[in-house]
Amino acid sequence: MRICMPARALPVHRWGGLEFHTFDLARALAERGHDVTILTSAHSAKTGWDQMAEGLRVWHLPKGAPGDYSFAFFQQLKSLLLRLDASQPFDIIHAQEFAGLFAGPFPGRFVCTIHGTMFSETPLDRRFWPHLICRQKLAALWRHKPRIALHPFFKRMLKRADRLIVDSDFTWREICGIIPRARSKMRLIPLGADFTRYAPANRSAPSPETAHAFTVALLGRIQEMKGLGMAMRAAALLRERGIDFRMIIAGAGDYSESLRRAITENGLQKHVDLRGPVAPESLGSFFLESDVFLFPDLTQPAFGLVAIEAMHHGLPVIGARSGAIPEIVTDETGWIYDPWNPAELASLIGRLARNPAEVEKKAWPLSSAIACYNAPRMAADAEKVYLELAATA
Repeated sequence: MRICMPARALPVHRWGGLEFHTFDLARALAERGHDVTILTSAHSAKTGWDQMAEGLRVWHLPKGAPGDYSFAFFQQLKSLLLRLDASQPFDIIHAQEFAGLFAGPFPGRFVCTIHGTMFSETPLDRRFWPHLICRQKLAALWRHKPRIALHPFFKRMLKRADRLIVDSDFTWREICGIIPRARSKMRLIPLGADFTRYAPANRSAPSPETAHAFTVALLGRIQEMKGLGMAMRAAALLRERGIDFRMIIAGAGDYSESLRRAITENGLQKHVDLRGPVAPESLGSFFLESDVFLFPDLTQPAFGLVAIEAMHHGLPVIGARSGAIPEIVTDETGWIYDPWNPAELASLIGRLARNPAEVEKKAWPLSSAIACYNAPRMAADAEKVYLELAATA
Protein backbone atom coordinates (compact mmCIF):
# COMPACT_ATOMS: atom_id res chain seq x y z
CA MET A 1 0.00 0.00 0.00
CA ARG A 2 0.98 3.63 -0.51
CA ILE A 3 0.50 5.30 2.87
CA CYS A 4 0.78 9.00 3.66
CA MET A 5 1.31 10.02 7.30
CA PRO A 6 0.85 13.74 8.08
CA ALA A 7 2.53 14.49 11.41
CA ARG A 8 3.52 17.57 13.37
CA ALA A 9 7.03 16.44 14.21
CA LEU A 10 9.54 13.60 14.27
CA PRO A 11 12.48 12.92 16.62
CA VAL A 12 14.52 15.18 14.34
CA HIS A 13 12.42 18.05 15.73
CA ARG A 14 11.96 16.93 19.33
CA TRP A 15 12.30 13.85 21.53
CA GLY A 16 8.72 13.20 22.53
CA GLY A 17 6.51 10.14 22.75
CA LEU A 18 4.31 11.13 19.80
CA GLU A 19 7.35 11.90 17.65
CA PHE A 20 8.98 8.52 18.29
CA HIS A 21 5.63 6.76 17.89
CA THR A 22 5.13 8.29 14.44
CA PHE A 23 8.60 7.36 13.26
CA ASP A 24 8.48 3.85 14.76
CA LEU A 25 5.10 3.15 13.16
CA ALA A 26 6.21 4.45 9.76
CA ARG A 27 9.42 2.44 9.80
CA ALA A 28 7.66 -0.73 10.94
CA LEU A 29 5.08 -0.33 8.16
CA ALA A 30 7.88 0.14 5.63
CA GLU A 31 9.50 -3.05 6.92
CA ARG A 32 6.21 -4.84 6.21
CA GLY A 33 6.56 -3.84 2.55
CA HIS A 34 4.45 -0.68 2.44
CA ASP A 35 5.50 2.55 0.75
CA VAL A 36 5.28 5.23 3.46
CA THR A 37 5.54 8.99 3.02
CA ILE A 38 5.65 11.24 6.09
CA LEU A 39 4.64 14.90 5.69
CA THR A 40 5.88 16.99 8.59
CA SER A 41 6.88 20.49 9.64
CA ALA A 42 9.90 22.45 8.50
CA HIS A 43 13.41 21.72 9.68
CA SER A 44 16.42 24.00 9.35
CA ALA A 45 18.70 21.27 8.00
CA LYS A 46 16.17 19.46 5.83
CA THR A 47 14.10 20.66 2.90
CA GLY A 48 12.17 18.75 0.27
CA TRP A 49 12.21 15.04 0.93
CA ASP A 50 14.79 12.71 2.41
CA GLN A 51 15.10 8.97 1.96
CA MET A 52 15.35 7.58 5.52
CA ALA A 53 14.90 3.84 5.01
CA GLU A 54 13.77 1.39 2.37
CA GLY A 55 10.16 2.27 1.56
CA LEU A 56 10.11 5.33 3.86
CA ARG A 57 10.32 8.96 2.75
CA VAL A 58 9.98 12.20 4.67
CA TRP A 59 8.90 15.55 3.26
CA HIS A 60 9.64 18.61 5.41
CA LEU A 61 7.49 21.63 4.66
CA PRO A 62 9.51 24.61 3.38
CA LYS A 63 8.15 27.21 5.85
CA GLY A 64 6.78 27.52 9.35
CA ALA A 65 7.91 26.74 12.87
CA PRO A 66 9.87 23.46 13.09
CA GLY A 67 8.06 20.88 15.18
CA ASP A 68 4.95 22.97 15.83
CA TYR A 69 1.45 23.43 14.53
CA SER A 70 0.87 26.77 12.84
CA PHE A 71 -1.25 28.34 10.11
CA ALA A 72 1.66 27.81 7.71
CA PHE A 73 1.89 24.14 8.71
CA PHE A 74 -1.77 23.36 8.01
CA GLN A 75 -1.85 25.43 4.81
CA GLN A 76 1.30 23.92 3.31
CA LEU A 77 0.53 20.38 4.43
CA LYS A 78 -2.88 20.43 2.76
CA SER A 79 -1.40 21.82 -0.46
CA LEU A 80 1.48 19.32 -0.55
CA LEU A 81 -0.78 16.38 0.31
CA LEU A 82 -3.19 17.23 -2.49
CA ARG A 83 -0.33 17.67 -4.96
CA LEU A 84 1.33 14.35 -4.10
CA ASP A 85 -2.01 12.53 -4.05
CA ALA A 86 -2.94 13.94 -7.47
CA SER A 87 0.39 12.77 -8.92
CA GLN A 88 0.08 9.21 -7.61
CA PRO A 89 -2.89 8.56 -5.28
CA PHE A 90 -2.23 7.20 -1.82
CA ASP A 91 -4.17 4.16 -0.66
CA ILE A 92 -4.36 5.44 2.91
CA ILE A 93 -4.02 8.89 4.49
CA HIS A 94 -3.12 8.21 8.13
CA ALA A 95 -2.94 11.49 10.06
CA GLN A 96 -1.18 11.57 13.43
CA GLU A 97 -3.02 13.40 16.21
CA PHE A 98 -4.07 16.92 15.08
CA ALA A 99 -2.12 16.97 11.80
CA GLY A 100 -5.28 15.94 9.94
CA LEU A 101 -7.44 18.84 11.17
CA PHE A 102 -7.57 20.49 7.74
CA ALA A 103 -6.71 17.51 5.56
CA GLY A 104 -9.20 15.90 3.27
CA PRO A 105 -11.79 14.86 2.83
CA PHE A 106 -10.45 11.58 1.48
CA PRO A 107 -13.54 9.35 1.54
CA GLY A 108 -12.81 5.68 2.09
CA ARG A 109 -9.13 6.12 2.95
CA PHE A 110 -8.82 8.66 5.79
CA VAL A 111 -7.48 7.28 9.10
CA CYS A 112 -6.60 9.33 12.20
CA THR A 113 -4.61 8.23 15.22
CA ILE A 114 -6.00 10.04 18.25
CA HIS A 115 -4.01 10.55 21.46
CA GLY A 116 -6.45 12.04 23.93
CA THR A 117 -8.39 15.18 23.01
CA MET A 118 -7.72 18.86 22.45
CA PHE A 119 -7.87 19.44 26.21
CA SER A 120 -7.01 16.17 28.00
CA GLU A 121 -3.31 16.98 28.54
CA THR A 122 -3.78 20.67 29.32
CA PRO A 123 -5.05 22.68 32.32
CA LEU A 124 -8.35 23.03 30.43
CA ASP A 125 -9.22 19.41 31.12
CA ARG A 126 -12.39 19.17 33.20
CA ARG A 127 -10.58 17.14 35.90
CA PHE A 128 -7.68 19.59 36.20
CA TRP A 129 -9.66 22.82 35.88
CA PRO A 130 -11.29 22.77 39.37
CA HIS A 131 -7.84 22.77 41.02
CA LEU A 132 -6.96 26.17 39.51
CA ILE A 133 -7.56 29.54 41.11
CA CYS A 134 -9.16 32.34 39.08
CA ARG A 135 -5.85 33.86 37.95
CA GLN A 136 -4.58 30.48 36.78
CA LYS A 137 -7.81 29.80 34.90
CA LEU A 138 -7.52 33.08 33.01
CA ALA A 139 -3.89 32.34 32.16
CA ALA A 140 -4.80 28.83 30.95
CA LEU A 141 -7.59 30.16 28.75
CA TRP A 142 -5.27 32.72 27.20
CA ARG A 143 -2.39 30.30 26.67
CA HIS A 144 -4.56 27.59 25.13
CA LYS A 145 -6.91 29.79 23.14
CA PRO A 146 -5.72 28.18 19.85
CA ARG A 147 -6.96 24.81 21.11
CA ILE A 148 -10.31 26.32 21.99
CA ALA A 149 -10.54 27.82 18.49
CA LEU A 150 -9.52 24.53 16.85
CA HIS A 151 -11.87 22.30 18.83
CA PRO A 152 -14.71 22.53 16.24
CA PHE A 153 -12.23 21.42 13.56
CA PHE A 154 -11.15 18.54 15.80
CA LYS A 155 -14.78 17.40 16.03
CA ARG A 156 -15.11 17.73 12.27
CA MET A 157 -12.01 15.58 11.78
CA LEU A 158 -13.47 12.90 14.06
CA LYS A 159 -16.63 12.87 11.95
CA ARG A 160 -14.83 12.88 8.58
CA ALA A 161 -12.37 10.11 9.37
CA ASP A 162 -13.26 6.64 8.09
CA ARG A 163 -11.39 5.01 10.98
CA LEU A 164 -10.15 6.39 14.28
CA ILE A 165 -7.23 4.59 15.89
CA VAL A 166 -7.11 5.26 19.63
CA ASP A 167 -4.23 4.24 21.87
CA SER A 168 -6.07 3.54 25.13
CA ASP A 169 -9.44 2.86 26.72
CA PHE A 170 -9.16 6.34 28.20
CA THR A 171 -8.98 7.94 24.74
CA TRP A 172 -11.84 5.69 23.57
CA ARG A 173 -14.07 7.00 26.36
CA GLU A 174 -13.07 10.60 25.74
CA ILE A 175 -13.89 10.41 22.03
CA CYS A 176 -17.23 8.72 22.73
CA GLY A 177 -18.04 11.64 25.02
CA ILE A 178 -17.44 14.08 22.16
CA ILE A 179 -18.86 12.11 19.21
CA PRO A 180 -20.96 9.15 20.48
CA ARG A 181 -21.43 7.83 16.95
CA ALA A 182 -17.66 7.48 16.54
CA ARG A 183 -17.73 4.23 18.52
CA SER A 184 -18.39 2.12 15.41
CA LYS A 185 -15.32 3.39 13.56
CA MET A 186 -12.85 3.40 16.45
CA ARG A 187 -10.15 0.75 16.72
CA LEU A 188 -7.98 0.34 19.82
CA ILE A 189 -4.26 -0.05 19.06
CA PRO A 190 -1.96 0.57 22.05
CA LEU A 191 1.30 2.32 21.24
CA GLY A 192 4.46 0.33 20.70
CA ALA A 193 8.13 1.23 20.77
CA ASP A 194 11.09 0.13 18.70
CA PHE A 195 13.13 -1.34 21.54
CA THR A 196 16.14 -1.87 19.26
CA ARG A 197 16.69 1.88 19.66
CA TYR A 198 17.89 1.33 23.21
CA ALA A 199 20.95 -0.37 24.57
CA PRO A 200 20.04 -3.70 26.18
CA ALA A 201 18.83 -3.30 29.76
CA ASN A 202 21.19 -5.02 32.18
CA ARG A 203 19.93 -4.56 35.70
CA SER A 204 21.25 -6.53 38.61
CA ALA A 205 20.44 -6.38 42.28
CA PRO A 206 22.97 -4.14 44.10
CA SER A 207 25.31 -5.75 46.57
CA PRO A 208 25.63 -4.33 50.10
CA GLU A 209 28.98 -2.78 49.09
CA THR A 210 27.34 -0.83 46.24
CA ALA A 211 24.08 0.05 48.01
CA HIS A 212 22.86 3.59 47.28
CA ALA A 213 20.10 5.93 48.28
CA PHE A 214 16.70 4.87 46.98
CA THR A 215 16.57 6.61 43.60
CA VAL A 216 13.45 7.82 41.78
CA ALA A 217 13.68 8.83 38.11
CA LEU A 218 11.44 11.38 36.37
CA LEU A 219 11.58 12.10 32.64
CA GLY A 220 9.57 14.43 30.42
CA ARG A 221 8.64 18.04 29.83
CA ILE A 222 9.39 20.26 32.82
CA GLN A 223 5.93 21.74 33.32
CA GLU A 224 3.89 22.35 36.44
CA MET A 225 0.97 20.32 35.09
CA LYS A 226 3.31 17.32 34.87
CA GLY A 227 3.13 17.09 38.65
CA LEU A 228 6.68 18.19 39.43
CA GLY A 229 5.58 20.69 42.07
CA MET A 230 3.68 17.94 43.87
CA ALA A 231 6.73 15.68 43.55
CA MET A 232 8.83 18.36 45.31
CA ARG A 233 6.28 18.59 48.11
CA ALA A 234 6.52 14.81 48.52
CA ALA A 235 10.32 15.06 48.46
CA ALA A 236 10.23 17.66 51.24
CA LEU A 237 8.17 15.28 53.37
CA LEU A 238 10.63 12.47 52.69
CA ARG A 239 13.53 14.68 53.80
CA GLU A 240 11.68 15.62 57.00
CA ARG A 241 11.10 11.92 57.73
CA GLY A 242 14.78 11.11 57.30
CA ILE A 243 14.34 8.85 54.26
CA ASP A 244 17.55 8.22 52.32
CA PHE A 245 16.43 9.00 48.76
CA ARG A 246 17.32 10.77 45.51
CA MET A 247 15.22 12.10 42.65
CA ILE A 248 16.85 12.53 39.25
CA ILE A 249 14.81 14.64 36.84
CA ALA A 250 15.54 14.82 33.11
CA GLY A 251 13.87 17.13 30.63
CA ALA A 252 13.38 20.76 29.69
CA GLY A 253 10.49 23.19 29.89
CA ASP A 254 9.05 26.44 31.17
CA TYR A 255 8.82 25.24 34.78
CA SER A 256 12.58 24.72 35.18
CA GLU A 257 13.27 27.92 37.15
CA SER A 258 10.29 27.37 39.44
CA LEU A 259 11.48 23.82 40.02
CA ARG A 260 14.97 25.03 40.96
CA ARG A 261 13.44 27.48 43.43
CA ALA A 262 11.33 24.71 44.95
CA ILE A 263 14.43 22.55 45.36
CA THR A 264 16.27 25.38 47.15
CA GLU A 265 13.34 26.54 49.30
CA ASN A 266 12.70 22.99 50.53
CA GLY A 267 16.38 22.25 51.19
CA LEU A 268 16.44 19.45 48.62
CA GLN A 269 19.76 20.21 46.95
CA LYS A 270 21.28 16.96 48.24
CA HIS A 271 18.25 14.92 47.23
CA VAL A 272 17.04 16.26 43.87
CA ASP A 273 19.22 16.39 40.75
CA LEU A 274 17.83 18.40 37.82
CA ARG A 275 19.67 17.01 34.79
CA GLY A 276 18.22 18.83 31.78
CA PRO A 277 17.52 17.04 28.48
CA VAL A 278 18.80 13.49 28.02
CA ALA A 279 19.59 12.26 24.51
CA PRO A 280 17.84 9.05 23.40
CA GLU A 281 21.13 7.16 23.29
CA SER A 282 21.73 8.06 26.96
CA LEU A 283 18.33 6.96 28.25
CA GLY A 284 19.59 3.53 29.21
CA SER A 285 22.26 4.82 31.57
CA PHE A 286 19.80 7.37 32.99
CA PHE A 287 17.20 4.73 33.84
CA LEU A 288 19.76 2.28 35.16
CA GLU A 289 20.77 4.75 37.87
CA SER A 290 17.34 4.41 39.45
CA ASP A 291 15.20 1.98 41.41
CA VAL A 292 11.76 3.16 40.26
CA PHE A 293 10.26 5.59 37.77
CA LEU A 294 7.78 8.28 38.85
CA PHE A 295 5.03 9.37 36.45
CA PRO A 296 3.28 12.14 38.45
CA ASP A 297 1.16 13.78 35.73
CA LEU A 298 -1.70 15.98 36.98
CA THR A 299 -3.49 16.10 33.62
CA GLN A 300 -4.87 13.14 31.69
CA PRO A 301 -2.13 11.41 29.64
CA ALA A 302 -3.56 9.57 26.65
CA PHE A 303 -1.12 6.68 27.00
CA GLY A 304 2.26 6.94 28.73
CA LEU A 305 4.98 5.68 26.40
CA VAL A 306 7.65 6.94 28.81
CA ALA A 307 6.40 4.40 31.37
CA ILE A 308 6.93 1.62 28.83
CA GLU A 309 10.47 2.90 28.22
CA ALA A 310 11.17 2.84 31.95
CA MET A 311 9.80 -0.71 32.29
CA HIS A 312 11.94 -1.80 29.35
CA HIS A 313 14.93 -0.75 31.42
CA GLY A 314 13.72 -2.72 34.44
CA LEU A 315 12.07 0.05 36.44
CA PRO A 316 8.68 -0.50 38.09
CA VAL A 317 6.55 2.64 37.84
CA ILE A 318 4.87 4.81 40.45
CA GLY A 319 2.02 6.28 38.39
CA ALA A 320 -0.58 8.95 38.97
CA ARG A 321 -4.21 7.86 38.92
CA SER A 322 -4.97 9.93 35.81
CA GLY A 323 -5.73 9.39 32.13
CA ALA A 324 -4.48 6.11 30.71
CA ILE A 325 -1.68 5.67 33.27
CA PRO A 326 -3.57 2.98 35.25
CA GLU A 327 -3.92 0.98 32.02
CA ILE A 328 -0.13 0.82 31.76
CA VAL A 329 0.85 0.82 35.43
CA THR A 330 -0.93 -2.21 36.85
CA ASP A 331 -0.45 -4.20 40.05
CA GLU A 332 2.03 -6.28 38.09
CA THR A 333 4.20 -3.37 36.94
CA GLY A 334 3.98 -0.73 39.66
CA TRP A 335 1.86 1.33 42.03
CA ILE A 336 -0.91 3.93 41.55
CA TYR A 337 -1.51 6.96 43.78
CA ASP A 338 -3.59 10.16 43.92
CA PRO A 339 -1.50 12.77 42.04
CA TRP A 340 -2.99 15.61 44.11
CA ASN A 341 -1.90 14.04 47.41
CA PRO A 342 1.86 14.53 48.00
CA ALA A 343 1.57 12.92 51.43
CA GLU A 344 0.34 9.69 49.83
CA LEU A 345 3.21 9.80 47.34
CA ALA A 346 5.76 10.42 50.09
CA SER A 347 4.40 7.52 52.15
CA LEU A 348 4.56 5.22 49.12
CA ILE A 349 8.15 6.16 48.23
CA GLY A 350 9.17 5.87 51.87
CA ARG A 351 7.67 2.40 52.10
CA LEU A 352 9.47 1.25 48.95
CA ALA A 353 12.77 2.73 50.15
CA ARG A 354 12.49 0.64 53.31
CA ASN A 355 11.37 -2.50 51.45
CA PRO A 356 13.59 -3.08 48.38
CA ALA A 357 12.21 -6.60 48.05
CA GLU A 358 8.82 -5.12 47.10
CA VAL A 359 10.48 -3.21 44.25
CA GLU A 360 12.53 -6.20 43.15
CA LYS A 361 9.43 -8.40 43.05
CA LYS A 362 7.90 -6.16 40.37
CA ALA A 363 11.11 -5.40 38.50
CA TRP A 364 12.01 -8.84 37.21
CA PRO A 365 8.82 -9.78 35.25
CA LEU A 366 8.61 -6.40 33.49
CA SER A 367 9.99 -7.61 30.15
CA SER A 368 7.11 -10.05 29.73
CA ALA A 369 4.55 -7.51 30.94
CA ILE A 370 5.48 -5.03 28.19
CA ALA A 371 6.21 -7.52 25.42
CA CYS A 372 3.06 -6.51 23.52
CA TYR A 373 4.03 -2.83 23.41
CA ASN A 374 6.32 -3.12 20.40
CA ALA A 375 6.43 -1.40 17.01
CA PRO A 376 5.99 -4.52 14.82
CA ARG A 377 2.75 -5.43 16.64
CA MET A 378 1.53 -1.84 16.36
CA ALA A 379 2.23 -1.80 12.61
CA ALA A 380 0.53 -5.17 12.08
CA ASP A 381 -2.58 -3.90 13.88
CA ALA A 382 -2.60 -0.70 11.82
CA GLU A 383 -2.29 -2.76 8.65
CA LYS A 384 -5.43 -4.69 9.63
CA VAL A 385 -7.30 -1.38 9.88
CA TYR A 386 -6.07 -0.36 6.42
CA LEU A 387 -7.12 -3.69 4.88
CA GLU A 388 -10.51 -3.53 6.59
CA LEU A 389 -11.02 -0.05 5.17
CA ALA A 390 -9.88 -1.10 1.69
CA ALA A 391 -12.28 -4.04 1.75
CA THR A 392 -15.23 -1.72 2.38
CA ALA A 393 -14.26 0.78 -0.34
